[in-house]
Amino acid sequence: MKENTIKAEDKEPLQREKSEAIEEVKESLFEDLQRVQAEFENYIKRVEKDKEREKIHVKSELLLKLINIKEDLEKALENIEDDGIKMIYNNVKKILEEEGVKEIKSLGGKFNHNLHEAVKKVESEEEKIVEEVQKGYLLENKILRISKVVIGGKDE
Repeated sequence: MKENTIKAEDKEPLQREKSEAIEEVKESLFEDLQRVQAEFENYIKRVEKDKEREKIHVKSELLLKLINIKEDLEKALENIEDDGIKMIYNNVKKILEEEGVKEIKSLGGKFNHNLHEAVKKVESEEEKIVEEVQKGYLLENKILRISKVVIGGKDE
């Protein structure tokens, strides 16, 4: 009877091939794992950025509503002297300041298309903003609302 045995010298190349194949699979799986981990980390960063953008958007919408209330109170104070309205106005103004809202200074300045929208042009000696139709506001150097202005200058 013939025995089915593999000699020791024949086993070595098979062992080496088997080890190399296992090593290749291991490296491939490790690369896949690294890729999935990087994709997951990028996903987490993207979700965080989206959350932050949404938070800023919601905050901006609320601040714009407060700005409208502030401007209505300013108009009311132009027409009547009321301590209650003045107190509410000051509180709204304080909240806006605490949240980082700043008015865009326009009147008498140079027109800047990034900050101003020209709604009208009038004949004037100097090229500058002569009237502010609607105030503009910034939130931490980002425009909440652009200023609507009347600009002066010579017609060409």
